[in-house]
Amino acid sequence: MAMKAENVKAMGMSAMAMRVSPVLGVRQVRKTAEYYRDVLGFFLDPVDGVFQPSPDDPQGVYGIVKKGNVWIHFQVRGEDVLPRQRAVIERDVYLYVDDVESVHADLHRRGATIIQPLTDAAYGIREFVVEDLNGFRLVFGQPL
Repeated sequence: MAMKAENVKAMGMSAMAMRVSPVLGVRQVRKTAEYYRDVLGFFLDPVDGVFQPSPDDPQGVYGIVKKGNVWIHFQVRGEDVLPRQRAVIERDVYLYVDDVESVHADLHRRGATIIQPLTDAAYGIREFVVEDLNGFRLVFGQPL
């Protein structure tokens, strides 16, 4: 549902002033960020992509990967965040794309774990679901 212009103005911001970037809790920040770079095709800044406060912590404590206007953050957690068994319908991050078939083909070629193939959903979006190395589920979708 689109926000009315008068509501945006009343909140003191322009319609373009906000963007959402999920923060996912993971045990190994660097390994996760490199997976998103190598398998999911995100950009990982080789210098600033993973914050490593000391040489004793090579996995780092915080990381950011980017792809277009999407930034996904990773924050270190001391224990597993997700339950081992999840319902098939559970999702964590939804990414709207312009060409879902091309994204699907690229991620398939890169070896991503696709747990739901391209599907035309009843709510008018063609989508597929990828599960990352931590069990987080990313949905890539495009309106029909």
